[in-house]
Amino acid sequence: MKILRNYILKDFFSIFIFSFLTLTMIMLVGKIFTITDMIVRKGISIGDTFKVISSFIPYLLGITVPVAFLLGVLLVMGKLIADNELIAIKVAGISITQILSIFLSIGVILSLFLFILHSKIIPESHYRSKSQLRNTLIKNAAALIEPRVFLENFENYIIYVSDKNESKLKNVFIYEVNENNDNGISKVTFAKEGEFVFENNILKIGLKDGFMDETSQNNNQELYRLNFKTFFMDIPLKSNKPIKINKKSKDLTFQELRKKISKLKKMGVDPFELNTEFHKRISLSFSVISFTLLGIGASFVVRHREKTINFGIAIVGGLGYYLLFILGEALIEYRYIIPSLGMWLPNIIICSLGSFLFIKNAYSR
Repeated sequence: MKILRNYILKDFFSIFIFSFLTLTMIMLVGKIFTITDMIVRKGISIGDTFKVISSFIPYLLGITVPVAFLLGVLLVMGKLIADNELIAIKVAGISITQILSIFLSIGVILSLFLFILHSKIIPESHYRSKSQLRNTLIKNAAALIEPRVFLENFENYIIYVSDKNESKLKNVFIYEVNENNDNGISKVTFAKEGEFVFENNILKIGLKDGFMDETSQNNNQELYRLNFKTFFMDIPLKSNKPIKINKKSKDLTFQELRKKISKLKKMGVDPFELNTEFHKRISLSFSVISFTLLGIGASFVVRHREKTINFGIAIVGGLGYYLLFILGEALIEYRYIIPSLGMWLPNIIICSLGSFLFIKNAYSR
């Protein structure tokens, strides 16, 4: 078994490393084109460009490592099956489950590595990259308004918008913070549309088609609602404090994400965006386990050692996996399913498919 394990690992790691480097270079080339455009059109220095690229590399690892792993499994298993080595292995008394355990062991190690990446390294790198670009490009306070972020740069207000197009906003939530209120929030304003300008560090925002919910001063359990067609608000920026770039959910480390979720829940704000990111990172970290089952199961169906064919299968499998993530995020956004189920949906489907192919084909040969 030791000789077989070393034989499989030698083939696997040679394919995995080559695939990983190739996929990373392909994705870096695509990013370089974007950065080159920003250098030419927006005047970012070459030094800042290299900083942005270096910050982007950890994010690439989170994508290329699982796909390269899937390709490694497909090629190694394809070779064993195509050369009838798998039959010889079975004759020697070694079961296919023992071969599966070899790949699962590697998958667990890589999953722990990816968890470290997703919990701390990737969010910090992404934030550094965004900060570098923002410090170069920001020329006015309007850049503080970012979609899909809980904005806390304002006096006694937290603002959330789902979309932004220049000065126009969609699905605007404005939470008024009151420290004397047990829930922390005394008033919630929602509007389907909005438009804003900044004047003298004051956000002047016009809202359309919405409502305002306000708790009674005498009884926090009583809620009053005011519906409006048009409403205007003036919201000042925080005084005597430097304006900082807000962290999106993807910029928060795992610990920061947990603290933010707990804080917003205590204030009565539903942190569905943060919950989605929380489960997404854990699910992505263990995608390698899903790809292990998919790779071995698919290899029994393909039964081919050709690199081009297996490379195509790995790309299709990777794209399918990440498309399922997009589907899960869409279902979460429209509140059809809870964040935990939506973000684990790709792993559930891929694991189920891989397990089905493995059980159906492995023991019938």
